[in-house]
Amino acid sequence: MQATLKIECKNPKIIMNSLLPDAEKNKEIKIKITAKKSHVIVDIRTQKISYLKAVINSYLSLIKMLNEMGE
Repeated sequence: MQATLKIECKNPKIIMNSLLPDAEKNKEIKIKITAKKSHVIVDIRTQKISYLKAVINSYLSLIKMLNEMGE
């Protein structure tokens, strides 16, 4: 299973750096985070659909919160 999220934000590099420590910890879920000029790309790969759903929800909430803090 895989999903790619492309989320527009004001400070993509700051958001990426905030999320990276958590992304590198899990062995069952592979997460790659990339900062572009106006957005962050989160690539998620896992074997279980429930993990995929949980990670998507978690990262959407975290990115929303980080983006709002940057305003």
